[in-house]
Amino acid sequence: MTKDNQQTVDKNSIIHADTGLKEINSQRGDLLIGRVASPPPLESTSEQFYFWVQRGRLVEKSQIVCTESSIDGKKIQFYGVVGEVRRRSRKSDIHEEFDIADGEVEYEPEFKAEGVTYASANILRTEPAILTPPIEQSRVYLGGETEAGKAYGYDEMKYPMAVGRLCNGGSNFAGLAKIDLAYLLGDNGGHLNVTGMAGAGAKSSFLLTVIKMLLSEAESRHRLHVVPIIFNVKGEDLMWIDRPNREFQEKHKKNWAASAIEPAPFKKAQFYSPMDPRSNGAPTIDGCNANAYAWSLSDVLQEQLFPFLFAGDNTFTPVMMALVYDIVAFLTDAEEKQLKPESPQTWNELLDWIRKQAGEKEDTHHFKLHQIGTWRAIYRRLRDILEEGESIFPRAARSGRPLLVTRSETSPPQVIDIHDLSASLQRFVVAAIVKQVVAARTGRLAVPSLRYLLILDELNRFAPRNSSDAITQLIERIASEMRSQGIILLGAQQLASQVSTKIIENASIRVLGRTGPGELQDRVWQAWDASVRRQASMLKVDEKLVMQPTFSYPLFVKIPFPAWAMRREDIAPPPLDQTPEV
Repeated sequence: MTKDNQQTVDKNSIIHADTGLKEINSQRGDLLIGRVASPPPLESTSEQFYFWVQRGRLVEKSQIVCTESSIDGKKIQFYGVVGEVRRRSRKSDIHEEFDIADGEVEYEPEFKAEGVTYASANILRTEPAILTPPIEQSRVYLGGETEAGKAYGYDEMKYPMAVGRLCNGGSNFAGLAKIDLAYLLGDNGGHLNVTGMAGAGAKSSFLLTVIKMLLSEAESRHRLHVVPIIFNVKGEDLMWIDRPNREFQEKHKKNWAASAIEPAPFKKAQFYSPMDPRSNGAPTIDGCNANAYAWSLSDVLQEQLFPFLFAGDNTFTPVMMALVYDIVAFLTDAEEKQLKPESPQTWNELLDWIRKQAGEKEDTHHFKLHQIGTWRAIYRRLRDILEEGESIFPRAARSGRPLLVTRSETSPPQVIDIHDLSASLQRFVVAAIVKQVVAARTGRLAVPSLRYLLILDELNRFAPRNSSDAITQLIERIASEMRSQGIILLGAQQLASQVSTKIIENASIRVLGRTGPGELQDRVWQAWDASVRRQASMLKVDEKLVMQPTFSYPLFVKIPFPAWAMRREDIAPPPLDQTPEV
């Protein structure tokens, strides 16, 4: 092909592309914002293209854009999102810029030099699905709700659900931001994970918004039942979600109205708190109608939780854990998993029994394979556990009030307070609940359409990276194996780099709130585009970046303001005509 013929083909391609866009241009009017350009080194690819911006037009990072090219007789629509906007003058260096005004900031030159604004766009989708870049000079249009739906494949989602409003620039929106529940609830994948710095990350607010949306979905879909189980890890923050938020205002309603969900507190939420050892069975948090919980020795042994008391202790050796398992076998009936009548019946009695074993000669105690030093180590560890865990292990009680969280249909959130427990006892409570839920979902009576939603912040405490203790392994099993059984982990942490990689990588829905640049350099984020990571370090409190496997670029989401109280001091006062509850 001669050079002249090649120029003719290229020219015809541009003419065909413009002709194909005439109808679109007439419909969109003034939404034409620029044209595709591909000079070195800004060449277009099947994943990204550049475009120069019409003089005077405002183009922003995160805006939805679209263009169309005619290639090989095919009209191809490209839908993308602006990754970055740049402005470049026609001067070669800063010295020329300086010389225009002779270094005088007050001087206004008679003839102002013109530069150019240009932007990069990440291609999210093409119709038809062809892996090729758009042709230069193709018209670029600002997209809206329809184009956003095309770009992120809302029409191809099996069970779309809104998680907020999709930002289209800094202050505008392109409809709702949606995820596919097939990737959250186990059909094609499972679990959700949120990373964000303390306070600015607003991780709990986002997770509770997702719970609110899922409860609404369960009301409208008869084959979906969800059981939210929320662990209150920090302060008393989540023990008031059934109360209205005094900071919620009329202006906040529009973000909820977009998703057609009424902004309201969580009705009939159930709260559980450790038992106050100084009272007669009262919970440690008052005012939230919480039920107290605690485990007796028989409860722990029957639920096979005893080894979890010692998990995660770096000084606890395999030899010590072997003795723990032998103690359990000695004290309980092999079939019933209950205490034998002749065994110690309370925590105090067990501690005394172990102390006596530790004081006997090695050839006289019950377990000749275990040395006295091992017995003494077990005794010291159990003594410390009972001293720091007096609120959940009543030492003289023969029966307790263990948590029972399993359900057979959709239920309001169950909030379990663990914030005032030591880190090791927090891990024990989480393990006890997880084990109970796993047993419920793998048994013969499991309800097929039921989904247990485990909401757990500060995941680094419960499943730290490079740890292999029993509790970490249990949570890793949830992440890697149990989504098909209907157990979904909605986890959060300040630093994903400190959480088990297996848990992070098995979360189909990944969410970023504002995060420090140091964390974003970790290998767990290297697959995310550099511009996305820069954006994550500057997000506002109510902004999130949401990624799922079908997206090539994350959703930029504005989450609605919570209608429920996130702290005791956030509780709205009752109306003047309503008598407050006593």
